[in-house]
Amino acid sequence: MSIIDSSSIGGYRLEVSTLLYRLKIADQQTTQLFEKKLGISLTRYEILQVLLEKAPCSQVTLQESLQIDQAAITRHLRILEEEGHILRQRNPKNQREFLVSLTTKTQSELVTSPSPEHLRIKQQIEELLSQDEINHLSSILDKLVKGFDNITF
Repeated sequence: MSIIDSSSIGGYRLEVSTLLYRLKIADQQTTQLFEKKLGISLTRYEILQVLLEKAPCSQVTLQESLQIDQAAITRHLRILEEEGHILRQRNPKNQREFLVSLTTKTQSELVTSPSPEHLRIKQQIEELLSQDEINHLSSILDKLVKGFDNITF
């Protein structure tokens, strides 16, 4: 069965499966870039970015923000804690819940004194797409995620 998309590149129609495969390749390249150049997975980097905005916050808040399962968030937080990037403490108002925050060192590395290599890579990534392209891609990805949730078997 062939699903044809109305998109075309160079006059050729692309199948949706081809576009999804190219998305997978872009994901693999992104993963390699973050792990090899920045020394951190994209998911853990995004956890740190969410914590910059929302810390201290619950582990559940992080899990919901990033749309990942409980086991995965626990695993990522354990690694970040072992590496000295975050602190986890029991919530004094709810002892079953952990509150997560950035260490002072990590906050400094991300905000006040990021490494020159980090800044250079971040700038190069940001230059890949215009703001209009970023907005359009974001819209398309949101549509895909919502659409995949509605596919029935």
